[in-house]
Amino acid sequence: MRFFILVIFTLLFLNAADTLEVKALNFEADENNGIIELNNNVEIKKGQDELYASKVVIHIDKNRIPLNYSAYGGVTFVVVTKDNRKLHGKANEVFYNATNGEYKLIGDGEVIEDNKINSVTGEEIIINNDIGYVNITGTSNKPAKLIFQLEDSERKIEDNNATNN
Repeated sequence: MRFFILVIFTLLFLNAADTLEVKALNFEADENNGIIELNNNVEIKKGQDELYASKVVIHIDKNRIPLNYSAYGGVTFVVVTKDNRKLHGKANEVFYNATNGEYKLIGDGEVIEDNKINSVTGEEIIINNDIGYVNITGTSNKPAKLIFQLEDSERKIEDNNATNN
């Protein structure tokens, strides 16, 4: 029961406006070391965001506020951005730093925007939506790849330049 209360209070700090639903076959908490571990068929849902993994580790501070999250084992996720874009992703491992808003996808990473061709793939993908930062790293056998759709305004500028020349 103590563990259940610890998990609920920890997860409530994520965002009081959204309901957080966490499922796993095994939950463990070590309050002294600030670690919550979820194992086997982990599902985390908050609002429209979803995460699925074999294992998720949450590090919390002494006030039970999450500092970072680590997800392992065939991680898949759906995230809806602040500007209402829906992103689907996958990686072998996903790390989220709650203090600076940075995501790191390791191993066979991919992020695809719903209803567009916009996507990034790489062996390491670092995204920080708060500061507008993206870094994609590939390997010699699997280079990093970025595909994006030009917006209409960009096409109009290109068309005007072509007409004027």
